[in-house]
Amino acid sequence: MGLCYTKAVSQKPNGGTRMEQVRYRADGSVWQELLLKHRAQEKKWDRLSLVFGLTKLALLITIFLTVYFIWLRQSPAVGAALTAVQAAAFLAACIVQSKMNARMRFEAGMVELAQKNLDRLEGRWGEFKDTGEELAGPEHEYARDLDIVGRRSLFQLLNSTGTSFGRARFAADLLSPRCGAQELVKRQQAVAELAGKPEFCCRLEWLLGRVGVDASLPRAADRLADGKRRLQNRTVRALLWVLRAATCVSALAAVVLPESLASVPGIVFCVLFLAQLAIWGAASPRIRPFLGAMAEASQRVSACAAPVEAAAGEEFESEKLRELSGVLRDAQEPLRRLASISRRIGMGSGSVLAFPLNGLFLWDLWNAASLDRWKRRWGSESRRWFEALGELESLLSLANLPRCCAGASLPRPVEGSGVFTARALGHPLLPNETRVCNDFALDGGIHIVSGSNMAGKTTFLRTVGVNMVLACAGGFVCAESLDFSPMRVMTSMRLSDDLSGRISTFYAELQRIKTILDASALDKSVLFLIDEIFRGTNSVDRLVGAQAVLRRLEGFGVCGMITTHDLEICRLADDSPQVRNCCFCESYRDGEIFFDYKRQEGPSKTTNGQFLLRKVGILP
Repeated sequence: MGLCYTKAVSQKPNGGTRMEQVRYRADGSVWQELLLKHRAQEKKWDRLSLVFGLTKLALLITIFLTVYFIWLRQSPAVGAALTAVQAAAFLAACIVQSKMNARMRFEAGMVELAQKNLDRLEGRWGEFKDTGEELAGPEHEYARDLDIVGRRSLFQLLNSTGTSFGRARFAADLLSPRCGAQELVKRQQAVAELAGKPEFCCRLEWLLGRVGVDASLPRAADRLADGKRRLQNRTVRALLWVLRAATCVSALAAVVLPESLASVPGIVFCVLFLAQLAIWGAASPRIRPFLGAMAEASQRVSACAAPVEAAAGEEFESEKLRELSGVLRDAQEPLRRLASISRRIGMGSGSVLAFPLNGLFLWDLWNAASLDRWKRRWGSESRRWFEALGELESLLSLANLPRCCAGASLPRPVEGSGVFTARALGHPLLPNETRVCNDFALDGGIHIVSGSNMAGKTTFLRTVGVNMVLACAGGFVCAESLDFSPMRVMTSMRLSDDLSGRISTFYAELQRIKTILDASALDKSVLFLIDEIFRGTNSVDRLVGAQAVLRRLEGFGVCGMITTHDLEICRLADDSPQVRNCCFCESYRDGEIFFDYKRQEGPSKTTNGQFLLRKVGILP
């Protein structure tokens, strides 16, 4: 059960809102209710659409019968009137059915998203398509070690973004969170409020999904904000308007005037048509790159209007969401106009209509002029709108954790350094049914975590690391409570050799730990997490190396954790009050090994290596 700020209780002097904590339960009842509700609505609209489809078929048949039996054989006037009425009814039925189909698609989308949230809650999220694999490489400070991106990662679990802006922002919030104390609190309140609005979040996620993650929209956004204009000369624009009007008038005159008088307008039209094609061809190298970027993203630009309108129209109580909603409210009218221009550009881009449209109307130049006017008025603001939309999507994703992780809560940022005090701390990627939670206080020190194989040492390091990342991003954490000071997480866990670079596993670890030492010398907020320190060398060198690393890290004043199987390393805590021991142990019953995954104070007093060797038959 998590905490959500969903009720405003008073107004702050600075204009913000003080929020009251209410409980949000991580169970499937909300999603089951939404699933049944929208599935029923989907079936309802499907039936109605079928009725209107049959109605259209009946109207089409009556139109043919009317034309054949009344218009052609009896009374043309009566037949024409009846046909007109039937055609109007057919057109109305088409419009109504189109709206019904759109509503049916929405209901189907809501059913899919409700099922997705149930899958997330019940542990079936490993099949979600977007893993974020490419968002961080092996050189990132913690992404691969903590399963932030990639298969079965935090990104895969929580991601609800539907645009490139949201996906990039959510990745940045997880991979490089850098929020001040006030911003952290504002983001927490926003995430908590969204967590209490499951149906709104589903609707917004569906609308954002129609935009889609694609590079074309960011490219178009860059073009809109670049400050460059293509048709700045007003005289040239006026002449183009006159030329376009003359072409249209001459074409109309050639059609309307009697044949004896139509030859001159016809010749004028042909000359102007060819002249406009020539102007279009000459201007294309200058305007096509710009128009091409907008044409490529025309459908996505049009799809942006709906989620922006939904977010701008929602009543929010948290300060951050009201700020974002205000920015998106300002974007509504400009985006509607931009969508109209984009659709026009898409009509004449790379189609058979390009020649007649440009010959008659100088279509591309007209659209370029419209975009110039749009950029002059709103171009400098457009980047802020897309950034606000992306941030809202990131908050939407962070709000998923309390819905799928039992025991989630909002952490409390505190002043000072090296603070990480948790109660019932667990790993959010583990199933709710099997997750084991531990109390833990970092207390600004260095903790040596020892224990047997499979006892839970590495998982505990990842538990601390991933919850620190979530806390620094302004999201919920998997803990009953957590007080923390924001820290820069750096890890050394999943290491491998590189044959092409002639780097052994041990040397790769040396490089990684050297990076941690260099960063710690400059940044006192580093939280280091080192798994099986110097596992790739002998016990003598491992002890010497571990002692040197711990002394330097202690001297830098940073805090963190290392795991080890080597009990000699645990004795390093005897010489320093800042270095402490804790462990994970196992027990044996009836010839079987059992792990409780509960952290204990002090160094490990048990080993299971020989037991496992006998278990698999290596030792007698």
